[in-house]
Amino acid sequence: MRRRIILLLAAFVLAGFSATAVVAYGHGADKRALDGAEGTWVLLATAAIPVDTTGADIRTKSLVRKVLMPARAVPSGAITSLDSSYDKLTLNAALQPDQMLLSGQFKHPAPATPSPSPTFVLPSGKIAVSVELTIARQVAGNVDKGAAVTIWLTEQTGLYRRNQKTTVIVAKATVISVGERPVPTSATPTPSTSAGGTVLPTVVAGTATVAPQDLDRYVVTVAVTPSEGSRLVNGYNSGELHLGLVSVPAPSTSATPSVTPTPDAES
Repeated sequence: MRRRIILLLAAFVLAGFSATAVVAYGHGADKRALDGAEGTWVLLATAAIPVDTTGADIRTKSLVRKVLMPARAVPSGAITSLDSSYDKLTLNAALQPDQMLLSGQFKHPAPATPSPSPTFVLPSGKIAVSVELTIARQVAGNVDKGAAVTIWLTEQTGLYRRNQKTTVIVAKATVISVGERPVPTSATPTPSTSAGGTVLPTVVAGTATVAPQDLDRYVVTVAVTPSEGSRLVNGYNSGELHLGLVSVPAPSTSATPSVTPTPDAES
């Protein structure tokens, strides 16, 4: 019995020595793998990391692990420590598990695109409503920004076109913007083919001049109250709108220096 106890104790001691040796072997495996060469710590992905992941997320979520590798096997740009300087940078490509982190894989986030500034000033308590109108319904194109207009609505009340009624839906509104677009031009003349051959368009030599481009006023934006805006939108979708010019904006005057002619000096 005593002999059996002694054998059991010896077995336990040998097992302890074996466990210690295994742990020591595991801790020294990386160093032995270097074979005396200089080692460098690198970061490897522990899981798939999607594109646009920030450095802060990679660090706080422990998505990488440190591994000691021979320096000669480490590529240029390998990240040895993911510090706070990478927090706002994002990955420009997805990483796979055990893929090494490189500085070239990070990029600065694209700057936020500034919102375009409005082209008009909206009075307090008003909303901006735009309607598409032909030139004739814009007082022959004489409605400009800053003008005051009355808006009429013509609706059909019966089966025939003569069964109509016209009412004022907005007594007075201020035009805050007039949209313009280029007028479609005719197609460029192409060479014509006849029995005698190809006839090319005649080109007169000389200084080429570019005609000013015609613009078509097709949309008007007015400042109205919410209730007027509701009537205006309903009218635009159910009938025909016409503008009446109440007042035009005052022309901008700029002081122009006057030149007083002086008599010629007597000789």
